[in-house]
Amino acid sequence: MTIMWRQVFHQLWNQRRANAWLWVELTLVTVILWYGIDLAYNYEGAALQPKGYDTDCVFDLMVGTKPLELIGDADNRRAGEDFTYLYNLVKDYPGVQDVCAYYGSVPYSGETQFEGYAPHADSTHVVHCYIRYVTASYFDVFRLKPLAGQLDESRWLSAEHPMPVLMSADLADSLFHAPTYADALGKTCFNPYWLQAKNPVTNYRVMAVLPRHKLSDYERYEPFIYLPVDKALFWQHIAVRVSPDRVAGFAERFRRDMQPVFDRGIFYLDYIRSYADMKAAYDVEQGTVNYLNTVYAVAAFFGFNVFLCVLATFWYRTRKRRCEIALRMAMGSDRRGVMRYLLAEGLMLLALAALPALFIAFNLQLADLTVHTLVDVSALRFVGCFVAALLLLTVLIVLGIWYPARRAMKIQPAEALHDE
Repeated sequence: MTIMWRQVFHQLWNQRRANAWLWVELTLVTVILWYGIDLAYNYEGAALQPKGYDTDCVFDLMVGTKPLELIGDADNRRAGEDFTYLYNLVKDYPGVQDVCAYYGSVPYSGETQFEGYAPHADSTHVVHCYIRYVTASYFDVFRLKPLAGQLDESRWLSAEHPMPVLMSADLADSLFHAPTYADALGKTCFNPYWLQAKNPVTNYRVMAVLPRHKLSDYERYEPFIYLPVDKALFWQHIAVRVSPDRVAGFAERFRRDMQPVFDRGIFYLDYIRSYADMKAAYDVEQGTVNYLNTVYAVAAFFGFNVFLCVLATFWYRTRKRRCEIALRMAMGSDRRGVMRYLLAEGLMLLALAALPALFIAFNLQLADLTVHTLVDVSALRFVGCFVAALLLLTVLIVLGIWYPARRAMKIQPAEALHDE
């Protein structure tokens, strides 16, 4: 095998003038293909990252209130009792596994709350983060598993002092710089914006540390904090986790069955929608879908040109060497040996082109000319995308050599030599 590779290298070197243009072509194509794969990774890599919470099989339900002119004093006095009744009805609806109430930063929407917190050890170190106020059942509905610590439902109360909070890993790291997530447990912080309030709530104690969070698939991770609310109130969002076998058509069934029931006192059923539908609508609203379609259309155009360029080049090059193939077979080489030699020649050309391509790509990365708006630049990302480009080119080169060489081998050596 070593002798064959040495022979391949010597033949490429002897034909270096003829192979120079192909070497340059493969170098440029490798760089372009790497850049396109890296661009796709910036978006699809971000979409594949977990959000930190599970929205599969979860529906968002909002209870609306009727206009003031339709509300009587008796309805107002009974509002709390009516809402509790409706909330319990949601829990008991067929197919519902868990229910919670929350407000603040809502996934796949423009509804956000953003404030800053500082550790008591350094009041000047303020870290801004997204906020969610949630009932204790929120963590069951969204399948949130702490990295350290655990939720104590008996103490998940806004009246606790210090108030218990759950933080995402990013917020815990930024606030406390603790060596491990467990070291952040029990540490306290405060909200400097509340210091001037009439009844300031300034002490928060870390009960647990959660995985990294983000609001939607095509976003970066951001610091998050969870604060307690004692009970569900009508102006909050209600999140409903449904059994996987009941998800299909759940919103329509719920609306049909519960619309008349929710017409109670000051309330009515405003909407119920799955988080999957919220994601689709949010991506369209933010222009993400159009932007990605444009990006992938451009990438597909360049990818198709690379495909045609490389495939056609090696196809044409192999067909022109029918005489050489016939001569090798006439001198006793078997078909498998000839095919191995031709494939080794093409792959060695790619390997020689990969060296300058690696240098160019690395310098493009150092010059910050790649797109990394959603996923950070890393050695693993660079190596992975570059190797993917080489593997794709390897497949194209093998196709460009294998088929025409296989057809050339079916021709009798004497006939091929005569045609030449």
